[in-house]
Amino acid sequence: MKLTSSLGLRRIINSYFDPFSKVPSPDRWLQREKIQRFTAWQNSSYRDIYKHASIKLRYKLMAYYSMHRQDEPRLEKHYSEVRVTNALAEHDFEYKHFKNMLDKAHILIDNNTLAKLAIYEPQSFHSLVALAKEMAQQEGREVMPDREERKYDVQLCDSMFGEPYPRPMIFPKGAAENHKVKPKKLTPNEY
Repeated sequence: MKLTSSLGLRRIINSYFDPFSKVPSPDRWLQREKIQRFTAWQNSSYRDIYKHASIKLRYKLMAYYSMHRQDEPRLEKHYSEVRVTNALAEHDFEYKHFKNMLDKAHILIDNNTLAKLAIYEPQSFHSLVALAKEMAQQEGREVMPDREERKYDVQLCDSMFGEPYPRPMIFPKGAAENHKVKPKKLTPNEY
């Protein structure tokens, strides 16, 4: 059937909807039910009244966001250490010996960078592991040697066996815990 102007006019005139009535909007029940699922264990009005439940849910979400923001640096350190440990397990080497040998050779690479090296640059990471293994063997530690197809020819000199640099001091950021005393100024030897 072809829609002409007269047919279109007839459809408007004979339609089921009253032109002066409001078009029904979608029910809010689903949205309210979704929020009340999260606040069902709350007490009194936080459970029963939608407005109070949505406010409580917002506070709860903000609390979780701030917890996640505070935990993120610690988790990043932890995950990078786990990644480096797993990468070293492929090369039959222990994490503590690896980090000790890198410190003695004055190779200052943090765990995050080492983890990225292990993932994206496995040959570079393997050369670092071979260097650390060779240093550990010369120092007299028991180290499992590499297989022949993965062996590197590593040349060491005496300057690589130095004392590790002292660990840097980590100073807290911001004001002291009571927020009344300003943090002390750092002296040049503390940088």
